[in-house]
Amino acid sequence: MNQKGTSLLELLVAVAVTILAVSVSSGFLSATRRTVTQQELLTEASLNLRAVLDALIRDVRLAGACLPVTGDFIALNGSNSGDQDEIWVRTGVVRNDMSCIRTATASALAPSATSIQVESAEGFTVGTRAYIRGPAGSGEYFTITGVDLTNNRLTKATTFAVDYPVGSGIYAIDERHYYLQDWTTPWGITPELMLQVGDQTPQSFAVGVEKLNFRYQLRRNCPPCDVTDLPSTEDEWRLVEQVIVEARVRSDRQDPSGQFLRRRATVNIKPRNLLPP
Repeated sequence: MNQKGTSLLELLVAVAVTILAVSVSSGFLSATRRTVTQQELLTEASLNLRAVLDALIRDVRLAGACLPVTGDFIALNGSNSGDQDEIWVRTGVVRNDMSCIRTATASALAPSATSIQVESAEGFTVGTRAYIRGPAGSGEYFTITGVDLTNNRLTKATTFAVDYPVGSGIYAIDERHYYLQDWTTPWGITPELMLQVGDQTPQSFAVGVEKLNFRYQLRRNCPPCDVTDLPSTEDEWRLVEQVIVEARVRSDRQDPSGQFLRRRATVNIKPRNLLPP
């Protein structure tokens, strides 16, 4: 019987084909892994960007709710620092039934007085940021240090600049400050969006936010209406009709090629509670 073995040439061809198949398969798996990683990083950046915009849209739209619409009170404030702008948004605090937490002084108040007699202390809590407004429209911020529901008294540690007569309004305020800062991680410097509520300790809100730019459309020279990087006076702040927010967020980690992946968006937000004077 004639038996024929595998020749050296056939063996080399088989080995070469196997190596080629393994190389192609490895390259395909490597490309797939790289694509999956990039998609994960893009998803992460997209979710952080969405969280940032959702929070800003909600807070800016509510700016001024339950708060004075005349006088010196301003529901928005900010600073212009290139790609790292800051914004303060002030909204009135509400009860569970959505009624505004506000009251009025029941007796005259001297600047140095620590106790404030009010018509009702219901809804106010220790640590609440508050605003007192006199009949002429001017006012001051302070923090409530004590609440006596039985005797309808609020206490404070702040010394006011002026006297406040009976009937001066007192408003519970939710004041939110958004700003960017860098923090050090094992893989380098990472930008993040910080949120400070009232006088509380600032907390990290979203990681990877490397650009936050605010511009303000005013009710002036319309159409097309003036747009400024930052209102320069209190009168201009009262003219704000729309806040234009531009944000850019990068992935927390680098992709296999050593690059950060980024998402960006621009939104226009109309503060619904900032009424024309």
